Amino acid sequence: MRAQSGFTLFEMLVVMVITGLMSAVLMQGFSIILGTRLAVTNTISNLQELILSQNIPVDPLRGILPDYRNNPNQFRGQSRSLTGQTLRPLLSPVGAPTPFRMTFDYSTDNDTTALVYEEPGRPKVELARWRGSNQAFKYRDITGNWEPTWPPPASTSQTPWLIWIDAGPTITPLIAAVTGPHDRVTRLEDSPFANPPSAFSK
Repeated sequence: MRAQSGFTLFEMLVVMVITGLMSAVLMQGFSIILGTRLAVTNTISNLQELILSQNIPVDPLRGILPDYRNNPNQFRGQSRSLTGQTLRPLLSPVGAPTPFRMTFDYSTDNDTTALVYEEPGRPKVELARWRGSNQAFKYRDITGNWEPTWPPPASTSQTPWLIWIDAGPTITPLIAAVTGPHDRVTRLEDSPFANPPSAFSK
């Protein structure tokens, strides 16, 4: 008599155990992959936010362009505000010289200081906010000295080489390198005694 072909109960149990073990290993592997993917995605997102938060405030400063002597947009810097014109505006098309101003606005209500950016005829934009009121702009010339105002008495350049947004000792410093020229070619109609009004004086 011929033996019947097929699987025994023991063989079926062995296959089921092996299949269960493989499924558990695969599920654990998928869980690790998904967890790693989520962690990497969050890290990249956080890095992007950090890079944007550090680059947006300094981008207009990198594009600062000197103006003719009798024009109103010559660069001027104080410890709490600065004005000038830039080729890298935040609110207008990039590439056209655009007047802008950046100021530190302190709020006594919550003891914070906002870095505010504005262009003529456009609403103000808050770029960053920090605790306290010790924030300041600092300016560096070709000799390597940091100055609290610009232009310093001994400077022959209209724009600084570096601008430091000093947000406090515990905050990563934001330093912009002014990449454009630091002076405009003098024209015959430029007068050293001219003192034109600022675009923000209205």
